[in-house]
Amino acid sequence: MAIADSLPFIFPLALLGLLSIIPLIILYMLLPKPFKVSMPSVMFLMRIEESREKIYSSLTKIVKDPLFIAQLLVLILLAVAAAGPYILSYDTLSDETTVIIIDGSASMEIGDRFGEAQRDASRHLSRVNTVILASSTPVIIAENVSASEAERAIRNLTPRAVTADIGSSMAMAANMLSARGGSVVVLSDFTGWDGLNPIVAKNLLGSGLNVTFVPYGTPTANNMGIINGFLETSNGTYNYHFMVRNYDAGVKTVSANVTTTLPNGTRLSYAPMTITVPGNSAETFVFRNVSYGTTEIRLMTNDAVDSDNFAYISIPGRQSAEVLYVSSVNNLPSQIALGLIPELAVRRVSEVPENLVSGNYSFVVVNMGDRVLTNAESDALHNYVLAGGDLVFVAGAYLEGPNQTVNMSRMLPIRINETVTRIDGTRIFAVGDDFTSGLDLNSVFMRTFLSAETRNLTSTAYPVMTMDGVPIIAYGPYGNGTVFYVGLNDHSGVNAWNNFASMPEFPVFWVRVANHFAGIGAISEYNVRAGTIITLPNDTEIITPEGRVVTNRILLDSVGIYIIGQRHIAVNMYNDKESNSLAPRLSGLENANEGGELPTQFEIRNNLYYILAILAALFMMTELYLLRKRGDI
Repeated sequence: MAIADSLPFIFPLALLGLLSIIPLIILYMLLPKPFKVSMPSVMFLMRIEESREKIYSSLTKIVKDPLFIAQLLVLILLAVAAAGPYILSYDTLSDETTVIIIDGSASMEIGDRFGEAQRDASRHLSRVNTVILASSTPVIIAENVSASEAERAIRNLTPRAVTADIGSSMAMAANMLSARGGSVVVLSDFTGWDGLNPIVAKNLLGSGLNVTFVPYGTPTANNMGIINGFLETSNGTYNYHFMVRNYDAGVKTVSANVTTTLPNGTRLSYAPMTITVPGNSAETFVFRNVSYGTTEIRLMTNDAVDSDNFAYISIPGRQSAEVLYVSSVNNLPSQIALGLIPELAVRRVSEVPENLVSGNYSFVVVNMGDRVLTNAESDALHNYVLAGGDLVFVAGAYLEGPNQTVNMSRMLPIRINETVTRIDGTRIFAVGDDFTSGLDLNSVFMRTFLSAETRNLTSTAYPVMTMDGVPIIAYGPYGNGTVFYVGLNDHSGVNAWNNFASMPEFPVFWVRVANHFAGIGAISEYNVRAGTIITLPNDTEIITPEGRVVTNRILLDSVGIYIIGQRHIAVNMYNDKESNSLAPRLSGLENANEGGELPTQFEIRNNLYYILAILAALFMMTELYLLRKRGDI
């Protein structure tokens, strides 16, 4: 087997099929059966010579027979084709495909590190190129483009206010080059990273890639930045605590300008704060009585990292939104949870108003329990969503299949059949999204629920389901609005459907619902660290610090204010790792490029079996032609 495996065939044992040639030759050489006769010795010798001449004559006749030649070639070609023959050719690696990974972390702002990386990247481009910006998550900037297109894409890049996950970016590059191999060039200062150590990541990739590390920058003490911050409430007011670190050896004193934009657009400027921090240390400062709206604190210094000189605060205005709560029962847990949100005004009605479209509601909650909606009420809700309204249905018998109107059936993101009750209960699980992330929904015990089916896996999200695949929470676009289904009925009493309303996760969930649809909620939802990802139910126009985008998923990787609908989200860097301009370069980097180079060529196996199969078919046709010409068929 060792010898057979070394032959240029995929299935070398199939060559045994060549033995079929022997019966073909014998068939053509068959002679009549010999018999005994008495003859003189001289005649015997003469007959032997004649026999030899007949044998030679037969062999010559066989070789000259075109039908034999055709059949012989068919057998040879089929046997060799079945063995899977191939030939090896060679091609270059780096001259064909290259993936450029540029570190987009905040520390690349120091000096001209990012600019140098952009200029050097053009020297490593090849015929086909992919550009990845290593941010808190890998971002593909350009894929399989020419050198000129890649160069244009690289020119438009800027560093972000995050720590780069270089290891994940390298893994993504390896996956892209898995088919043919190629080169990966990583341009970074290698002073900080999330995930795998870049050298470890390179070793894990194995020998299939030619990975080159290109380092930049030297440590500098010229930086002072805001590395942390949080809001606290005191006697109904908000105070902002923020920590400033000085990376220089000497004491530094700078001014901090503070500006607030009120919800009505009015701008307020405060007296500058004086920030003094001893060398190689950090100090905490407090800005008191933060007003509603968005506030910017800026350290007036020109140093190594610009992103950490800013802190942004977002506090939504009071009573900035109104929700219509439709229920025949007053003070249900979900109504109470929404009413506890200071910025949200809750108006409860027992019937859906006919003029719902003209109402100025941020969203509508329908929680009817057993009372079935009339056709007029369903039509009013339908028109409201078509006009761009956001509607939340809370599970109840009124949503059972027989109780639905045509318009209600169209709106719902699920197909509902009937109400199911299980004495031993049903558990649910959450895949995690903006509404359910971090909530312990595994402890929810459901005794009764609506049996339902998924409807549209492309446009509808199903973040919470039972173990049997019944959707419990689902939402998706309809018309110009959104329909949200909550399968956790919160009506209390002996026949309560579940225990969710008694859990601490319950009010958090409804705060997130209000935050999503009305742009209000917990203060922490408005003040996040750079690197946070927000997922939306459909494409939405978002105003970022760099401009406007339309998307349903956005990475908040720049410091500043992001505006999503009515929400103003403050994004801060808060990253001592990236602000540390004295951080040393990755140890062992000087030898990281040694021994990792691939040969300038790699093997390509070109299969030949299909060519031989075509030739065999042609000779089969030739054989049929010869048989027909002889009159045998």
